[in-house]
Amino acid sequence: MKKIFFLLILLAIVVAVGFRLYEELDSRASSPVGADPSLVRPVMLVEMAEVQTRTFRSNLEILGELLPLASVQVMSRVSGRLKELYVERGDRVKKGQLLAVVDDEDILQQIRRAEASISVTEAGVNREEASCDNLEILARRYQRLHSDSLISTQELEDVEGRFRVAKAQLEFAKAQVEQARASLRELRIQQEQTRIYSPLSGFAGTRYLDPGALVSPSVPIVSVIDVIRVKTVVPIAEGLLSTVNVGQVGQVTVDAYPEREYRGRVTRISPFLNPETRSADVEIEIANEKGELRPGMFARVVIESGQPQSSLAIPRSALLTRGTEKAVFLVSEDSVTHYRAIQIGRIQGDYVEVLGGLEAGTQVVTFGAQKLNEGDKVKVQ
Repeated sequence: MKKIFFLLILLAIVVAVGFRLYEELDSRASSPVGADPSLVRPVMLVEMAEVQTRTFRSNLEILGELLPLASVQVMSRVSGRLKELYVERGDRVKKGQLLAVVDDEDILQQIRRAEASISVTEAGVNREEASCDNLEILARRYQRLHSDSLISTQELEDVEGRFRVAKAQLEFAKAQVEQARASLRELRIQQEQTRIYSPLSGFAGTRYLDPGALVSPSVPIVSVIDVIRVKTVVPIAEGLLSTVNVGQVGQVTVDAYPEREYRGRVTRISPFLNPETRSADVEIEIANEKGELRPGMFARVVIESGQPQSSLAIPRSALLTRGTEKAVFLVSEDSVTHYRAIQIGRIQGDYVEVLGGLEAGTQVVTFGAQKLNEGDKVKVQ
């Protein structure tokens, strides 16, 4: 009895499911498109643009790393202990600004000794001048006495000899004074060299030492970089060198400020090629008055390298990328979309160069193109 009851319940369930399926199929059959109304794509609203002829520039795009226009490692000309360092990393500095001071106490002691030595030698000069003056007077007196035959020739010659020796000693004393003064000037130059100045305007870079460290002419203290202008050095292939000349202007962009453009200029072209890469280094300087560009950034430099050319073009918004294929959508007279593969060339601004697949005057979908499929029904705005 229980088995018969269970079979009746199962039969009722099967009948109910079958009836539900019948109703579903019947509703789909009665649909005007023969499908679930929820699966029918609505009519898309699109905009169109005409394939036109535009002028395209022949550009050379270069990717390089920004470098400072000049970078100097500042060193001391004298050895000693670093007494003061007045700049930190990133500080703006001017040419001639005092950066650091080396302890000059030893040099000051030498200067004092040199000044004392000059005083001693000057006193010696005064003594020799007095002696020389006395002997000169005596020699003139002996000359008059000799002319009156009151003294012998030997006595006259003896006095004149002593006068010549006194003159020589005076000249020697004067030379000693000049030598001492030269030594003093040298020591004062050394003292001035303990004060270290910036050789250029820019920013303080790496601090290699701190106050108290020993310095020597071979040890850098701090680096100074000039970023009022920056540069990039990039290799240009042999086949493209004829399109690049010194003085050419290019537009520069960096990832940090993608919406801004900077002005660059070709300043140097290497006179020889790298035998391994068959390319030559080209240096491009970029104005950086606001200091926004920093060494280490990657920059894209676009240089106009040829005569402008006229080509067919479409708006950039009409271009589709499906894998490696480039395409657009066309709209037939019955407002149905058709997929069309094309060949493209340069992309400049809001326009794309068309090399094949379209003719002048053809209408292509712009607004809404990314959402379309082949055969979609559309309405042109």
